[in-house]
Amino acid sequence: MLLDRFAGTPEDELLDRLVASPALAGPELIFLRARIAQRRGDVSQAATLVTKCLKEMPGRQAYLDFAVKVGAELPSRAREIAAERAKATVRREQADPTQAG
Repeated sequence: MLLDRFAGTPEDELLDRLVASPALAGPELIFLRARIAQRRGDVSQAATLVTKCLKEMPGRQAYLDFAVKVGAELPSRAREIAAERAKATVRREQADPTQAG
């Protein structure tokens, strides 16, 4: 929500202060940094950061979706999870074609 509200506005610098706060840490903060980088046009940095997130939480769907969006390299476990989910989706669609799409 903050990203959508502040990115590209005069308050954009507040995002930099937020992600530099020592009170915040972990993959969610790294993901926020990735999304900020992508919004600012640094897709390479966004891809690097989301790959780091996926190393810690390989099954997080938001991370997987974003990684695909920015063309990030998926760690092996994240690739496996994405492939398993894709197969499960195909099986569901084959079992009930009305669920496709």
